[in-house]
Amino acid sequence: MFNDLREFIQAVADIKEYKLIEGADVEREIGAITHLLSERPGSPLLMFDRIKGYRPGYRVVSNLFTSLRRTALALGFPLESTGVELVRAFRDKLNAGMTLLPPVEVKTGPVKENILTGDDVDLLKFPTPKWHELDGGPYIGTGSMTIIRDPDEGWVNVACYRVQVQDRNTCNIHVTPAHALDIVQKKYWQKGQACPAVVTCGQEPITWLGSCWAAPWGVCEYDISGWWRGKPLEVIKGVTTDLPIPATAEIALEGEVVPPEVETRPEGPFGEWSGYYATGKVPRPAFRVKSILHRDNPIIQGNPPSRIPAVWSLGRHIQRAATVWSELDRQIPGVKGVWVMEEVTANSVIVISLKQEYPGHAKQAAMIAAGTQAAARYLHYVIVVDEDIDPANTPEVLWAVGTRADPEESIHIIKGQVSAFLDPTISPEKRKRGDSTTSVAIILACRPYHWKDQFSVPITLSAETKREIMAKWNKLFSSMQL
Repeated sequence: MFNDLREFIQAVADIKEYKLIEGADVEREIGAITHLLSERPGSPLLMFDRIKGYRPGYRVVSNLFTSLRRTALALGFPLESTGVELVRAFRDKLNAGMTLLPPVEVKTGPVKENILTGDDVDLLKFPTPKWHELDGGPYIGTGSMTIIRDPDEGWVNVACYRVQVQDRNTCNIHVTPAHALDIVQKKYWQKGQACPAVVTCGQEPITWLGSCWAAPWGVCEYDISGWWRGKPLEVIKGVTTDLPIPATAEIALEGEVVPPEVETRPEGPFGEWSGYYATGKVPRPAFRVKSILHRDNPIIQGNPPSRIPAVWSLGRHIQRAATVWSELDRQIPGVKGVWVMEEVTANSVIVISLKQEYPGHAKQAAMIAAGTQAAARYLHYVIVVDEDIDPANTPEVLWAVGTRADPEESIHIIKGQVSAFLDPTISPEKRKRGDSTTSVAIILACRPYHWKDQFSVPITLSAETKREIMAKWNKLFSSMQL
């Protein structure tokens, strides 16, 4: 595991998946370069330096996890792991049990190398990109963490929300209803207080993974990242808040979210996880920044959402697939693999590879998956395939859909599925009445159980033949990208 973002970046350079780009501008070029290169398979991590109009050394990093190797590197898994192998390793770690490991407070850390308060607070000194062409402004928070404390229960919540810069000491933190920040800030507002908060804008990968975890209410995400890392996260106390801040964070913005009746700023639109611009320009409560802590030569971590989830998340699709797989294993036999399709956004399509063992087995697997907390929100399709299909191989999955699924018999629609208003399929009429539910299609793209033994035999190679040919012609296959 890594102690900070810089150690991870150096490890990426060591495996030759690092690219330095100098001279780009924040208004159009950093976001556009990030987007264009992210669509190329296995594209490198991008480090932007000598950014136009900013001090050399004030940097932006993006496309951190656009290859399976870097995702495996960040998670601590073997670098050559395939998609399903990564999901299996993640599932195995979940199944071994999670022992929460709280952070430890230290007196100081690199994040305190520079401390700005009062009139010295200036967000505009940092090269903050406009990530998407139609975004409403620069977003310093995409690969960020927002840290808050529940005023009644005392526990700390750490989560990833988008953060737009408004001026030298003001931001907006976008949050959707029912998320922890939405609930906690309202508790402060009801007491007539602003909500203390810290936004960090660069941290080591597992700490950020924890902030993206669907943790139960009352569980601090720092404790989850400590479990994954195998050692507690070191945190320091802020200078204008008493909130715990990762000691090796790149940048920390300390301040308070004021009640909307006190001050709002127009936020958005922003290119979101769905692959669409979301929410338009909406007045949101101001986050007034009281102090800035930052390392020498700070790095803004950029994880701008894209149509492809693997581009901007640290294996979020792998985490969701592993969590669903773990739950399926707890309830039914025969699951050979689970995958969240990378070619579509977030977790809208889940694929389950299953060895059918009894009537209704395939549909049961799909129903369980659709009902899990990890998968339910934003889910549109659950596809179940036979055990001979690699769920991470999209051409194989589509072949199974096209040849093993009878539309009349194999497709089932579940209405009233939980979702959220960032889901672009929710109609204007439903939005007006506050209905954020959608439907989910179950596609049973597997041989019908009752006559699966009579189903046409697929063209394939036996395992024995494959081993023999690969062994004899090893040089041929190793020299080709197959």
